[in-house]
Amino acid sequence: MTAADVREIVKRAMGSEWSRTNAHACDFKRCLVEPYMREFEDCGGPGAAGTVRLWVVLEENPEECDGYQIVFEEQSGEFGLACPGLHGPIYLGRYGSFLRTFDAM
Repeated sequence: MTAADVREIVKRAMGSEWSRTNAHACDFKRCLVEPYMREFEDCGGPGAAGTVRLWVVLEENPEECDGYQIVFEEQSGEFGLACPGLHGPIYLGRYGSFLRTFDAM
């Protein structure tokens, strides 16, 4: 899968919701980023251990890259949340759809 493939998945998931914001005052025009792969400490629930590589598709604070991130799991086709950690970024787990994950931030 390429960054362009992931970008298309996000665009389809957003539909006509370009003006949507969430409790963290994120908006798509400012916070969507060109998808890129990153390694995260996996804290995604029972049985999770080690690290996982995920696509970052949205940054809560794209200027500083120090807030929540929406990530895409290529294998499951689902979106999840990640956040900064003491020793690097931490994957918090799946939330399902892109918009559900955005609203859960």
